[in-house]
Amino acid sequence: MLRAIARSRAFDLVGVLIVVASAFLSGYLFETLDEVTHWGGISALVPFGLISAGSSVLSLYSDRLTARMNNLGNWIGLAGVILSGTIDYLLGNKGAIFTYPVTFVIQAWAIKVWMSSDRYKARKPPRGIKGLLIIFCLVIAEFLFSYYTNAIAFTQHDWLFYTTVLVFALSLIANAFNALKLRVQWQFWSLYNVVQLMKALIQGNFANVGKYIYYIVNSISGLAFWKE
Repeated sequence: MLRAIARSRAFDLVGVLIVVASAFLSGYLFETLDEVTHWGGISALVPFGLISAGSSVLSLYSDRLTARMNNLGNWIGLAGVILSGTIDYLLGNKGAIFTYPVTFVIQAWAIKVWMSSDRYKARKPPRGIKGLLIIFCLVIAEFLFSYYTNAIAFTQHDWLFYTTVLVFALSLIANAFNALKLRVQWQFWSLYNVVQLMKALIQGNFANVGKYIYYIVNSISGLAFWKE
């Protein structure tokens, strides 16, 4: 059943509906750029809410196609990184100029690796002490990078700061494993989505609850679909 969910085009459309509904219920689907930035002028004509929703749809389709081992998902993810990074920077995330270029490079690397590998087969992960050492160093490096880049964007180190550090580090780790075409990425995506779900519940952002439940199901279906 989980493998069927990974292949399901209908489940793709369910995700799109959840994204649009979340944006609408959050109240920003029809916001303009001026309402967000107060720049005035032509910014009042830019449909920032619709663009943000479109960015979320790109991210969703990237994840869905990746879950069924289609390299087009990585190409869409590359476009999504550019759009998401621009949106985050406009929303005041000063660290975006450091974080998103790294994600862009990892995403581009994924496209190259996937093009030279079997389409419906994951690569074998490194085994033994060497494999554990590589994974350990990768995890530590990603957490350190996440901490110092997010410290640029946050003025105080509260629970939101540390949650952001955690989720960004988890996304970097999962993206790196995706670039290596390793099945283990889906465990990290699942953890990432669980943390995001808890964050949405704590903040009372119930419009995002359905979205991250959807992503959790997608992560589990991706884990079931991928074979080494």
